Amino acid sequence: MPTSPLPHVHIIVLGGTITMIPTHQSGIVPALSGEDLVGAVPGLAAIARITVETPFLVPGASLSFEQTRGVSELSNQSIARGADGVVIVQGTDTIDETAFLLDLAHTGDAPLVVTGAMRGAQAVGADGPANLLAAITTAASPSARGLGALVVLNDEIHGARFVEKSHKSLPSAFSSPSLTPLGVVAEGEVKMGLHPRRPLLLGPRDRVPSRGVTEVGPPRISGLAGLVSVRGLPAG
Repeated sequence: MPTSPLPHVHIIVLGGTITMIPTHQSGIVPALSGEDLVGAVPGLAAIARITVETPFLVPGASLSFEQTRGVSELSNQSIARGADGVVIVQGTDTIDETAFLLDLAHTGDAPLVVTGAMRGAQAVGADGPANLLAAITTAASPSARGLGALVVLNDEIHGARFVEKSHKSLPSAFSSPSLTPLGVVAEGEVKMGLHPRRPLLLGPRDRVPSRGVTEVGPPRISGLAGLVSVRGLPAG
């Protein structure tokens, strides 16, 4: 019986603690490429067909809006070329903010998973390899489709709209206090408990619909000089 082809997961490595190793001059700095990270995780070949790129290496707190927009475009391009899921690896200082922005611009059903590490690559108990394995497992899973951007660390799968960094150093630093994790990665399998509905999406910059602005009048409420109605925005 022929076997199904493995899903294709594209990895985009941006830097952060997961890529950091010690130097003689200034503590730990981003130095490991995407190929280095993938090579340190056994068993990936049985989960997905992996491609990887490393456009730059910076700490999470140094990511700019322009860089984040470029990463969003790289993600959409890789999906357009046939990737079944995308994993973005970055510093944890801004994972929740970056994931939220990426979620707004992410279109389609392919999983977009953001991950990182709380401990450097050469630290005792480094969590980077396990987090990368869980992130790739999630990006390759049909159960994660249609959920937009996800944050995966410590074997927990969080929605980008709900996740927060709640501790400075623990591997369990990320939580979703207004909800719960959407699922977990347990014994190599993705187990989803929640499938929240996605909000209005922005999409790529050149496809964002213009918002019509219309003056409404004359006003019927005493004391008002006029009213402005903005079409296309959701209630609330």
